[in-house]
Parts: sequence; C-alpha cells; structure tokens
Amino acid sequence: MDREKLPLKTMAKIGLINGFFFALFMAVFDYFNDDSFSILKFILHFVIFGFFMALSFRYKYTKNKD
Repeated sequence: MDREKLPLKTMAKIGLINGFFFALFMAVFDYFNDDSFSILKFILHFVIFGFFMALSFRYKYTKNKD
C-alpha cells in the first residue's frame, strides 16, 4: 500500500466537518440529558475532536497496482 500525505486544505476540511458534527451531536446529547448548552464546551469539542480527526486522516492509502 502506498501512503500519500493529504494537502493541508483537505486536512482542515476533514477536521472542521468532523469536529462540527461531533460537537453538534454532543450538544444534542446534553440537551436530552437536561444539561444546559455551553458555548465553551461546544467550541472545545469542535476544536479538540476536529484536530485529532484531522491528524488521524492525514494520510491517504492506495493499493499498489501490480
């Protein structure tokens, strides 16, 4: 398998999209558990989860054509 590094712009998109959906899911989860909405918690979930997801998907693996 060949390993190819993704461009920074693509990694940023992946991080932003994944971070937003995770933060949104956690806000909805807190809402249904009768917790109040916290913008600080939302931003922390967004940034931290997005950062680690961008790191996780920084390489693109492709099969070798033999």
